[in-house]
Amino acid sequence: MKKILSLIGLSSILLPAVFITSAMAQAPRGQSTGWTWGLGVAASQDVYTDFDSRVIPIPIVGYIGERLRVSGPFIGYQVYQQGAVTIDAQLVPIFAGYDEDDSSVFEGMDDRDFSYGAGASIRYSHSGVNYALSANADILDRFNGYQASFSIGRPVRMGAFTLEPSVALNFQDSNYVDYYYGVLPEEARAFRPAYSADEALNTEVKLGVSTPIFFGGMTRFQVGATFYDDSISDSPLTDSDSAFSALLTYSRFF
Repeated sequence: MKKILSLIGLSSILLPAVFITSAMAQAPRGQSTGWTWGLGVAASQDVYTDFDSRVIPIPIVGYIGERLRVSGPFIGYQVYQQGAVTIDAQLVPIFAGYDEDDSSVFEGMDDRDFSYGAGASIRYSHSGVNYALSANADILDRFNGYQASFSIGRPVRMGAFTLEPSVALNFQDSNYVDYYYGVLPEEARAFRPAYSADEALNTEVKLGVSTPIFFGGMTRFQVGATFYDDSISDSPLTDSDSAFSALLTYSRFF
């Protein structure tokens, strides 16, 4: 089960923005609020040892209000908007973790559970470039830490298609990294030494392509690659320092 959550976790930052932006972009003239539905397919690798690549379907139901945005378990509420600056309060799931039976490398380890984060984001657009800064903290006392992200993207219109390359820096504090990638002394084995992890700064590059020409809704395809900090790639639980992901979504208003 945690393999699926881990896969979704790689796209958990992408999914709400992709779905909400797509739904708003394809709204009929004069309609900018209401219930939305969509379907998605996500595929991804993972840096944990012996974690298989996964391809899973993602049903999506959401709501777009004047201030409230809901996309599945992702919730945002606009608290400030002036010109090109928007600030949202957010509740976001942290789809990370594993069960002992997800891989042989976890043998004899306690399960690491997913969590939920509360935080905020600020978005700014200038000269066709979109900037976003977000941060959230664990509110379920799983790891008692926080994570933050800063991204830059530039949408480019090409006829009926919009291309958006972007790059992001994703920070995870030492509590987060140690919980999900560390090994406690009592969990150490001959093949898996104890490991206390430090904070991590990961780099992510993405390319998204969206179009409104199919079935009266918005279709978006996005591919990405994440390059992990040494504090994660040096963990005895991992066997790679990078992972690739892809996400295909279709959404429209009811």
